[in-house]
Amino acid sequence: MERFVITANDLRNGQAVYLTAAGDWSCCLDDARTFTLDERADGLALGRQAEDLQRVVGAYEIEVEEGDFGLRPVRLRERIRAFGPSTHADFARADAPGHLNHADGVEPVRFSER
Repeated sequence: MERFVITANDLRNGQAVYLTAAGDWSCCLDDARTFTLDERADGLALGRQAEDLQRVVGAYEIEVEEGDFGLRPVRLRERIRAFGPSTHADFARADAPGHLNHADGVEPVRFSER
């Protein structure tokens, strides 16, 4: 079954945010309310209301799937928005473990502290 969440950018700081079941916006994807294909128009309407109230800008839906560590966007672009850069796992958000686990077993580079 396809599942969707509503995402936008917070007008105060530009951060990617996700619509929650309480109608708030969270920067944590796992806090997001999920919508079915039939419900996503209702979610978009809630996003547009938040835009009218100048809480967020650019609300739209993204498809998500349930992963080992919670919700995960299907498209790479949205994974980067949610979890951080794709250049290396060391640069991903710390609250998104496993986001960039390499299938070939490449280990993260550890920089020594001076």
